Amino acid sequence: MSGRNVPMKSFVVLWGILAVPTSFALAQNTPPPNTAPPAMPAPPTIPSTPATPALVAPATAPTKPPVAPSPSPAPTTPPVGTVPGDDAERLRLATAAYNAGLAALKKNDWNSAASNFERATQLSPADVGALSFLGFVRLQQKQWDAALTALQSAQDNAKNLDVHSRAQLMNNIGFAHWNKGQLPEAKTAFEGALALDPDYTDARYNLAFSLLSNSDFTGALPHLKQLATANPADATVQDGLGDALNRSGNPAGALGAYKRATTLAPKNMDYSWKFALALIKAGRPADATTQLRQVLQIDPTNAPALLQIGDLHLKAGRFGDAATVLKRYVQLKPDDFTGRFNLGVAYDYTPKFDEALEQYALAEKLRPADAATKNNIGRIYFKRGKFDEAIGKFNEALKIDSNFPDARTNLAIVLAAQKKWDQSNDQWQTLALNAENSLRGATTVQARALYANRAATAHSGLASNFLAQTEYQKAIDEYRRLLTVAPNDLEARSGLGRALYNNKDYTGAATAYKAILAASPKNADAWNDLGVALEAQGDRKGALDAYSQALEVSPNHSEAKSNMTRLKNAATIG
Repeated sequence: MSGRNVPMKSFVVLWGILAVPTSFALAQNTPPPNTAPPAMPAPPTIPSTPATPALVAPATAPTKPPVAPSPSPAPTTPPVGTVPGDDAERLRLATAAYNAGLAALKKNDWNSAASNFERATQLSPADVGALSFLGFVRLQQKQWDAALTALQSAQDNAKNLDVHSRAQLMNNIGFAHWNKGQLPEAKTAFEGALALDPDYTDARYNLAFSLLSNSDFTGALPHLKQLATANPADATVQDGLGDALNRSGNPAGALGAYKRATTLAPKNMDYSWKFALALIKAGRPADATTQLRQVLQIDPTNAPALLQIGDLHLKAGRFGDAATVLKRYVQLKPDDFTGRFNLGVAYDYTPKFDEALEQYALAEKLRPADAATKNNIGRIYFKRGKFDEAIGKFNEALKIDSNFPDARTNLAIVLAAQKKWDQSNDQWQTLALNAENSLRGATTVQARALYANRAATAHSGLASNFLAQTEYQKAIDEYRRLLTVAPNDLEARSGLGRALYNNKDYTGAATAYKAILAASPKNADAWNDLGVALEAQGDRKGALDAYSQALEVSPNHSEAKSNMTRLKNAATIG
């Protein structure tokens, strides 16, 4: 089989911004309960959504035609000088040109070989051998049109060739079509070659990769499996098999194939890259990082590998490591939005807010209409007490994307911090309405969980606002709405208990805390709060038992300890 000329496969990484659903916890205190301001949501990260790398082109070089015997001259050799129109002289000259072409071919002198085979075909237009060799040489010279013309002429005169020679001719025709970008014609030619000679490995190889490049992954699989069985040490075949398995819904099989490819060719960046992506897909970020570092050992300036490692560090909470890697990335790609944004996130979490703002500002210049960037700038303004500037950025984000939940959540929180209750409530109500509308149309478990969490956040925000305004019945209503979408939310049940207590519904409050304890018997805060509710009902013994349970779970629970001491020392309740 001829040596393979495998071009390095290219890859493209696509990146998308995924906002993290925001949530916050309400503080638990002894009565009278009060609610601490909700914490700001964490900045969103950018999870990688890398595209599958581009598939390899047919990698087998054109097959060199078999050397045909030189045409035999006529028994009577015409005298030298006979005009070329004489058949015998034409045959003699064609034979000389053919043999000169073969000699040049042995020396890889493509120009001389081409001129001699061209001369032979001019003198003998039906000479299959000369036409086949001319086509082969033109392929080597990357003159695809000229190659295809010669090879198709050879095919027209190939009736007397043996089956294997005809298969080789078809393979080379396919190779010419491939390089002209005529993929369907190339596939047809490779199929024709394999139909003539099922054991023709080069044709099977090229057919497999042409099917891959036509996105026929299922069709390519049997050919790639057969090639991998016949030659398990061929890294390119293992890589192609990984692509086919990955794109046909067998990620575990793809992982194994990519691993074999990297083992066979450890210095191939492309194989390590795709193996790393497969490892990420399999939920093995540490192993993926190892492979990406292998890419960087081969090429320390490989920007996609740096960006991907930075993203993995962000997801793992290694923000300092992420910043280190992403700084290298933006040095290579200073005008890349994703790198600037991710570096801003790394600094944001560290926290190094000055550095984060600098990177977000650069990201904002690169992509002025990006809502997430404006949201994150607004977050930092809020943390620094610059409420008006924060509100401005959150509004800019919502002007770009009115359905961006993080920006609406943050806007509601800042307005509440300014005690602009009506404006804050408007934002929470809009968030709740959007989430509940989306929840009704959600068709997957993941989507339902996302929108339910978002609706719960909105109702919790409203309840928090109403508690702060001492509008306890409205807070109770919101907590109950929250529990319809998130019935297992124990923090919501705790908030409901506090609202009921403040509304002097002590029985309802006790019921809420008992529901928490049914799900979480070792919740010391809930035991303490239950004691407070029972004490308010006049149930001294029940209250003492609840405080005792709180201290059994958490002996240093200061509120339960204080409540227990106070109640024991009191002559009467209340």
